[in-house]
Amino acid sequence: MKNGIILVGAALTLLITSCGGEKGTGNASANATESATISKFTVDTMASTLKWKGSKSEEDFHIGSLKFKSGSLTAQGLTNVSGEFVVNMGSITVEDKKLPADKKEMLKGHLSAKDYFDVAKFPEITVKVSQYKDGKLTTTISLLGKEMKQDIPVTLTNDGSKATIIGSFDLDLKSLNIEGLKVNEEKPEKTIKSIISFDLNLVLNNK
Repeated sequence: MKNGIILVGAALTLLITSCGGEKGTGNASANATESATISKFTVDTMASTLKWKGSKSEEDFHIGSLKFKSGSLTAQGLTNVSGEFVVNMGSITVEDKKLPADKKEMLKGHLSAKDYFDVAKFPEITVKVSQYKDGKLTTTISLLGKEMKQDIPVTLTNDGSKATIIGSFDLDLKSLNIEGLKVNEEKPEKTIKSIISFDLNLVLNNK
């Protein structure tokens, strides 16, 4: 009987010790992983692209691209995401396949003028990212001296050494009161829509 009690006591001691050891190891491992997944990235300006499309109708539209001047992102896996990106408005291009080169340059100048994006006065667009949740980036966009709040649907990937942000979205610029995007009262069919479409492909590398 005495031997039985001793054996039971030893078994309980071993069980408690084992459980306590596993719990401690698990917490240490989780903490190490959590710490290791915090990454800081900088944008690869050569590999990243931002395509735009502006239109009067589905049949009448123009396309082009913009380049990123700089950018950084901090992320813990796919959570605790924050960052800031700067778009160089002076890099705007017009890429309509059927448009002659001189017409492309003319349209570029038109978009850069005061009636549109006034690039001389506002050479950059700043995008601040505060969160990534449910497949959307929460952003504040500074454009033409004004701020716009926008949730942008994207796919974010992060393997610790490289991150990508890819998505297609629309921005409605009506609130910015851009002269060139106002309704043409005399010829409504000539009105350029205030909604601009974008295709984003951001590539970021670990600092």
